[in-house]
Amino acid sequence: MADYLPGPDADDQAWVTNFGKWFAGETPAPPVVAALGLVAADMTPITTGQTAFNTGFSAHIAAR
Repeated sequence: MADYLPGPDADDQAWVTNFGKWFAGETPAPPVVAALGLVAADMTPITTGQTAFNTGFSAHIAAR
């Protein structure tokens, strides 16, 4: 199976941000979320990881 996440860190960061918006219903797809049997709590590990990634990525860019 091909990897669907973009390779460069900045692109990955943007992809996860857009996924979070999609999941939250900021783009037209929430019925798909429910159809997949997902609930808001399923997004918690993703947002937690995204927060940690954003913090570390910002520190990495500043250090460069």
